[in-house]
Amino acid sequence: MDHKTEKKALIRKYINGGCTAEETAEIKSLLSAGDLSVLFSEVMDEIAASTADEYIEPDVSQALAKFHGMQSAGNIGGNEPIVLGLASKNIKLRRYLSYAAAIALIIGSISLLIPRLDKKTQQYALIDQHFENPKGKRSKILLPDSSIVYLGPGSTLSFPSKFATNVRAISLKGEAFFEVTKNPKRPFIIHTGNIVTRVLGTSFKVDAFLNQPVSVLVSTGKVRVDREVNKVLHPIAVLLPGQSVVWNGKTGARELGKVPVEDIIAWKNGKLVFRKTRIADITDILERTYNVAIEIKSPAVAERQIRVNLTTDIPLSKLIKILSIAGNFNYKINQNHVSIF
Repeated sequence: MDHKTEKKALIRKYINGGCTAEETAEIKSLLSAGDLSVLFSEVMDEIAASTADEYIEPDVSQALAKFHGMQSAGNIGGNEPIVLGLASKNIKLRRYLSYAAAIALIIGSISLLIPRLDKKTQQYALIDQHFENPKGKRSKILLPDSSIVYLGPGSTLSFPSKFATNVRAISLKGEAFFEVTKNPKRPFIIHTGNIVTRVLGTSFKVDAFLNQPVSVLVSTGKVRVDREVNKVLHPIAVLLPGQSVVWNGKTGARELGKVPVEDIIAWKNGKLVFRKTRIADITDILERTYNVAIEIKSPAVAERQIRVNLTTDIPLSKLIKILSIAGNFNYKINQNHVSIF
């Protein structure tokens, strides 16, 4: 049995709850080396492929009991983030595997501590957590304060393993929907370049891709958006539910707007709602969502604005067909490349 096969066998054993203390320590070592996430995905795919028709309900209470038992034993900290894989559209097995992966990540003490010893005391430096979604992948992340982040494809989220006592600060590149746990004493702050979004407890969506305007859309609560220049905050907008702002950092232009709350929440659930949106902008989003290249050969088609509701839990071929009807264009799909004309 080669080294990779041995590791995968160990992961399978852990999913089934059969690891010894020594094997659990090895799981932690794999996490620290950064090997576990890739192997976990492979194991999950293998199990799903071999049992594709099975329906398995996860025993969540058992998983949580295991987690709290480990926490009481001091094996993990009380404020570590947990990654919850998004379940696929139909197969309950996928949901079960998502919980298995989450528990394995928990046991690995995602929060790493580096001891720094001096003569009087032992201090610890918290290492930031860094989650990066490749194109074609979405994920759901539970933060140390129990806030939830729905991280979009091609997006990156960074945050400390334990928030400070006076503020909850994170960094985002890309797009995400936030459900923030209310805490008036500790504002929740999102840094996207030099744009700072501040809330106390609310739900909203942020789009902040590189070299693109930053947009904030609010579904519940109240959100304040500022730009930071030389550590000084300059107000951009204060938003209430159903309101949005787009900030163009290159031109300094601000655009306020209104968005139906249901459209904002829809993205969290894998829906894409477009209202008078350029086809070129829609295809940019689909490239990230499906990890494909989409080429629009007709400038007229690229600039055409359409209204369409799409769902990301269907094959790309079906989605492009729906889009072509709404946008009145022809297309051709060749593996991971789509031509529109």
